[in-house]
Amino acid sequence: MSFFARVTSRPPNPGKTNAIIMGRKTYDSVPASLRPLAKRISVVVTRDTSGSVKEGVMRELVGRRERIAAKAAEAVKKDDGEKAVEPMTDAIVVPSLEQALERLESEYGEKGVLGKVFVIGGAEIYNAAIGLQAGSALKGRPVRVVMTNVVRKGVDGSVGSFECDTFFPLDRLDGGNGWRTANSAEVSEWVGEEVDGLWKSEGDVEVQMVGFEKV
Repeated sequence: MSFFARVTSRPPNPGKTNAIIMGRKTYDSVPASLRPLAKRISVVVTRDTSGSVKEGVMRELVGRRERIAAKAAEAVKKDDGEKAVEPMTDAIVVPSLEQALERLESEYGEKGVLGKVFVIGGAEIYNAAIGLQAGSALKGRPVRVVMTNVVRKGVDGSVGSFECDTFFPLDRLDGGNGWRTANSAEVSEWVGEEVDGLWKSEGDVEVQMVGFEKV
């Protein structure tokens, strides 16, 4: 999770803020005290038409900003040094991925403050993002996938399994579907820190960071 926090909150340039697009269930899976995630524009996609989801997100945004402001004020008391301008903490609620991209562009992109845009789940949002075609909604932005392959090591050295309720559409990322596999240098550039693409052991699992780009 520390990698996720670093990559999604690190803007490409000072004065910009990254956006993270997610479904309502993914948003709700974030601990309440951390919602919306700081230093990012949280975009919640929901079919709710009653307004209750939007009301809840906006209420949490007010509380989150108050906690961030209080923490910043306390930090100023302890350190008189000049602080760099932090990315904003904001949130919007929309009914679709396409409208998420349109709102981000009209409310932040046209003002020159929108950084990178990340889609962080769930499965339906991932599918919609992978199916995006170059057009006005993307404003020339590339469509890329950065993901971690995870293999559980069995007791006898065999490959174990995981119980999952969300599945990423890996079959749509092969070369025949208009995607290419990125090398480790490219993935490192995308995320802003070194990624070597090698398998690494972490406890009872092995992990590997990989990337794909739509061509």
